[in-house]
Amino acid sequence: MKERTAVLGIDIQNDFTQSTGALFVNGADADVRRMATFIEEYGSSIDYVALTADSHQPIHIANQHYWKDKEGYPPALFTTIHAEDLEQGKWMPQFNKDKALSYLKALEAKGEVCTIWPAHCIQGSKGWSINEILIKALYSWCINEGKTYDLFYKGMHQATEHYSIFKAAVEYDDSEETKLNKRLLSKLEEFDKILIMGEAADYCVANSLNDMLKAAPYLAKRIIVLTDCISWINPENERAIKMYDDAKLQGVRFATSDQFRD
Repeated sequence: MKERTAVLGIDIQNDFTQSTGALFVNGADADVRRMATFIEEYGSSIDYVALTADSHQPIHIANQHYWKDKEGYPPALFTTIHAEDLEQGKWMPQFNKDKALSYLKALEAKGEVCTIWPAHCIQGSKGWSINEILIKALYSWCINEGKTYDLFYKGMHQATEHYSIFKAAVEYDDSEETKLNKRLLSKLEEFDKILIMGEAADYCVANSLNDMLKAAPYLAKRIIVLTDCISWINPENERAIKMYDDAKLQGVRFATSDQFRD
């Protein structure tokens, strides 16, 4: 019986993959070209494609204007904000004030921090759109193979980061969108191979892989990360490196798109 193959394309959006994007990941433009080539050349063997989309509102906890210091100034880009900063009055949230301290403490309990990013992937913006190079390849794949692709959104909640497509960095009881994405997980369970590509390797890809393995460890040996279709913001990101090392120990495979086709 023919093995069934799914592709999970994570956040292949203009803000990450175009040099003019708000949070361009170095190398991501070349990644997209390889992704498109892979779909064009291997499309007859692909049974399903799921695309994820980082989808923020202007008000978001990782954006500068969410915070101010005592003088009313926002933090610089790439500042990390800690629970201690709030307790000492260094930074003050301007929105969802009742959630900020508990959020930061929950992050830190997991070994994470709140990083201030350039505003990116704002819903409806050009930067939010999936890269056109990939869409053109998928358009042809749909027509040639008689198939469709699905879109899954994340990042809408103002008061939590949401790197992983499977759940937010901190889950809220009153917000289903922050909880485990059972719909996507159950869909991927239908396939014998799950190919992962997308951006950025050390944030949304690593966290999505990690959460998928925590929720469904039995999928590990079905997963193949296409290493020439992901790029890193920080190649020395120790937390992400550990996630990938743990994934390898569980049986996740890593290969270039050429190696996989061969």
